[in-house]
Amino acid sequence: MRRAAKAAIAVAVVAWTVSAVLRRTKNDSEDVLRAYYEAWSSGDAHAVCDLLADDYTGHVHTLSGTEDQDAGGIVERIKSHASAFDRVDWKVDDVVSRNGEAAARLTMRARHRETGKKAETTGLAILRIEDGRIAEEWSSWDYHGLAAQLGLE
Repeated sequence: MRRAAKAAIAVAVVAWTVSAVLRRTKNDSEDVLRAYYEAWSSGDAHAVCDLLADDYTGHVHTLSGTEDQDAGGIVERIKSHASAFDRVDWKVDDVVSRNGEAAARLTMRARHRETGKKAETTGLAILRIEDGRIAEEWSSWDYHGLAAQLGLE
């Protein structure tokens, strides 16, 4: 009987430990995703780069197709974004995370510097996170809707 009780306790400890690790991984992935878009909101390229793995690869669907980019490409995109928009606010509308990945539905609201028009776009992003940093990103945004709002069609 004692052996069975010890085995039951050992199984319970292992189950609790696995559960705690999975919860921490889920929260870590979601925290990284939220920090990433907070850094985008502030236009802070250094903070974004701090969240990227050394071998980061991004796959971004754009008006001209899918563009693959490295961390240097992200820095250029942030600079371009910051020069085109101010009063930027990225909102994480929904997030699901598991096993080191986080998927989110996002909304960006901003003011277009050239036209002064308020703009909003929505998108989806999936981040693969390793060791607390973004190793890979897939994202797709409603660029057609954004262009229409700004009268740039």
